[in-house]
Amino acid sequence: MKVSYLHISNYKQFSDLELDLTYPKGHPKAGEPLDKICIIGQSGTGKTNLLEIINCSTSDHQYLDYHLGEYSYTEYGHIQIDYKLINNQSAQIKFHPPSEPTGIELVEDEEIYFLSTEKKETERTWINLKDKINNYAKERLEYVDTLSNKLLSIDNYEKKDFLKEIKSWEDKNSNILEQISDKLNEILVKFNLKLTKLDKNALRYTKLEFEDLSNGRIVGYNQVSTGTKNLIATFISLKDYNPKDSIILIDEPEMSFYPNIQRQLTDLYMGVGENNQLIMATHSPLIASSFEPWEVVELKFDNHNQIYREKYYEGENHVDNYTLDPRMLTWTGILTDVFDMTEDSNFSFREKKLMEYATLKAEIKAIDDISQKEEKFKELKKISKILGLNN
Repeated sequence: MKVSYLHISNYKQFSDLELDLTYPKGHPKAGEPLDKICIIGQSGTGKTNLLEIINCSTSDHQYLDYHLGEYSYTEYGHIQIDYKLINNQSAQIKFHPPSEPTGIELVEDEEIYFLSTEKKETERTWINLKDKINNYAKERLEYVDTLSNKLLSIDNYEKKDFLKEIKSWEDKNSNILEQISDKLNEILVKFNLKLTKLDKNALRYTKLEFEDLSNGRIVGYNQVSTGTKNLIATFISLKDYNPKDSIILIDEPEMSFYPNIQRQLTDLYMGVGENNQLIMATHSPLIASSFEPWEVVELKFDNHNQIYREKYYEGENHVDNYTLDPRMLTWTGILTDVFDMTEDSNFSFREKKLMEYATLKAEIKAIDDISQKEEKFKELKKISKILGLNN
């Protein structure tokens, strides 16, 4: 299941917002729902509300609080969401807040996952995961016992046969702990950590242990950074559910992550499960830079303080008509062209420093005393380094 279209009118801060969430003309997947979507926009444009609206639209989820509050209108709101289901059929839901939607009846494994790092959610996920780990260990032990009996009772059954059958069983049965450890460690190395040990009797994440790669010491869960804890909570939750043909909603995935980690989050979450649609709401230029231009939903206020989607193309919605691509921009370019920073740097501070640099350079030319000139030149080099100048 994937969202292909969304229309909201007279609900919360949305007066009339229409979103086409399909690939543009000229794309190999033209007309199909986007595999991943990045929602950006200044505070108050409703990024999180969009995630919540999608989350509430199926029959398997609790509905939103439809009290209109400060965004009340004279008429009821209107929301329409179009989906493409895994059976290649289309589904549409329409409802009028504050009345509740009837919800889409999902097909087979279709689901919507709104990731949360709240303590109750992560502890519940961990208990579910612990059950899966314990079941794997129990089933493996029972199978090994069966094979051991064969080894003792059957003359032509040899050790190589024993090992071959164990390997075959392990290939067919997923060891979720190993899968999580391997994938997590690809990212945790950026934190200078490696997941090393799990207490199978633990009821919470707090019993996880890590190796500090800088000194080889073992550190506990409570000793690692907030960013590491967030990564563990969200990634393990997804790996536990192993979603298929589903929608994954993540609000502010960049929380507490250093830039080099933020750049990898999109690929990390896209790699979980099978044939899912990933929708992120973010303030991070680094995360936005990993999306194709048609995958970015930039929300803005117009001159009448109404919210609209900024278009990155001219004319019809065709891949050849896009004039902005976040993947091709420098970090400064992303801030100015996508996140609408009005200046390409801390201009007022830089301008003062450049004036200081130019003045000092002129002074050096006018000084005849060698020792005094050398002192001034040291100061000039220091300012040059701060400004990022080559000379």
